Amino acid sequence: MPYSVMHDFPVSEFHDRVRRTREAMAADGLDLLLAWSDSYRMSNVRWLSNYRAFDGVFPYPAMVALPLKGEPILFAEGSLVSTAVGWTWMSDVRGIRQELGNVLTEYAASGDVKRIGIAGYKYLAAEFLDTIRGAVPDTIEVGRTRILDYLKSIKSEIEIRNMKVAGRLADIGIEAVRLNAYEGVTERELVRAAYTSMFANGADTASFDIMVQTGENSANYFLARPTDRKLQRGDTILIDMGCRYNGYSSDMARGVAFGEVSADAQRMLDTCLEAWESGMKALRPGMTGAEADVAANEVLSAAGYTHDSGEGRGCAHGTGMDPEEEVPVIGPGSEWVLTVNQSFAFEITLLIPGVGGTRIEDTVILRSDGPESLTNYRYTNAWDWVARPNTFPAIAGGEERR
Repeated sequence: MPYSVMHDFPVSEFHDRVRRTREAMAADGLDLLLAWSDSYRMSNVRWLSNYRAFDGVFPYPAMVALPLKGEPILFAEGSLVSTAVGWTWMSDVRGIRQELGNVLTEYAASGDVKRIGIAGYKYLAAEFLDTIRGAVPDTIEVGRTRILDYLKSIKSEIEIRNMKVAGRLADIGIEAVRLNAYEGVTERELVRAAYTSMFANGADTASFDIMVQTGENSANYFLARPTDRKLQRGDTILIDMGCRYNGYSSDMARGVAFGEVSADAQRMLDTCLEAWESGMKALRPGMTGAEADVAANEVLSAAGYTHDSGEGRGCAHGTGMDPEEEVPVIGPGSEWVLTVNQSFAFEITLLIPGVGGTRIEDTVILRSDGPESLTNYRYTNAWDWVARPNTFPAIAGGEERR
């Protein structure tokens, strides 16, 4: 019997997801949904089927074909079909390169399919777009859809439970960075401590490349991999990390001073935290994404800062199975309406070359009375620089730093 590997999610949850998806398809006039995923953006397929594409050097694809009527089909890399069978509740699992074109040709010939929506169009590999176009005649409309973007953004309590565990593991990871923050330690060593601690306590995989940026590195890059730069007293430290637990991601960030920093750097740190707190307090269901972006930016503007939001977004990005999901969109001009149990990472970033950089970010679930934070490491703008015993032997062979 399929669905033997994972049992945390009852089959009834997936049946409900399919039901809600079909209701949305009918309202949007879609006869067939093609949900695309790869190993890095796996939420579309896993949300419907419980299967995620495999991580590896080969670009392993996955797709679900969900007709308005009839049984869904899970497509996986041909050599992984037997693996997919063990993970999914779906009874029809096929090789994507071997069968996708044939199945689409059959749908087209049935006369029941007039409009096809592709979820994950932005990430769809060109190889499979060619397969779709080659199998479907021009008389059938094929376009992108955001149905799954919205539906998967609203989390069930089972999903939230998994995200809370991932959030707690991120808290543990950032504590590992704090305990190993000594003069002379490198960014790379601090990142290793975070990974070691999270995996030792139950993390399954990383959500993304962990960032520990110190001194001038904290100010010059929105996102950066760690370097061999050594931590010095008077540095600002920008830390952004997360992990996956049971396929669900955490995403959190903290910015701190290491020892005494300049007055400009301290003001930047204080303002970032104040803006983040003001923005969080204002969040409520029913707000548009544009409205949710206002409170934090008012604090920043009054202090003379401009938010370094990256990619043109505002104070938040969706998160869940993937560290960055498509919905909700929180930022200038967004008409997306926030709703109960949506998940996102609420963040403020300030980068000032010559001064320092900081980011405050937590993964949150929007409840009826406001946001519930799933990452809860304490909010402080300073870490002391007094030497402590090194409690994480992954660093420098395990010797103490004094």
